[in-house]
Amino acid sequence: MHVGVVHTIRDRAAWDSVTVESSPEFPPGFDLLASVTEDDVSRAICIWDAPSLDALQRMLDEMTGAASVNDCFVADPARSLNLPASKTAPASV
Repeated sequence: MHVGVVHTIRDRAAWDSVTVESSPEFPPGFDLLASVTEDDVSRAICIWDAPSLDALQRMLDEMTGAASVNDCFVADPARSLNLPASKTAPASV
């Protein structure tokens, strides 16, 4: 499933150390498709292919800690443009 994330960056140095300088590897099933960071490093937007919204939220909150607030949401395919085919199926309910 595709998940969008709006990151409100609280600590630029910590954000850079987690996202840019460390070249993080993600667990199987988590694929970062795109990431865009504002020029003043106050916000970033990412698009993920992930197993579930909750799993991605937990992973990002653990990874970024106090560096950012991560607002995750499920992408609506009918209202989204240029998304590649998802490699993961939505988690069963």
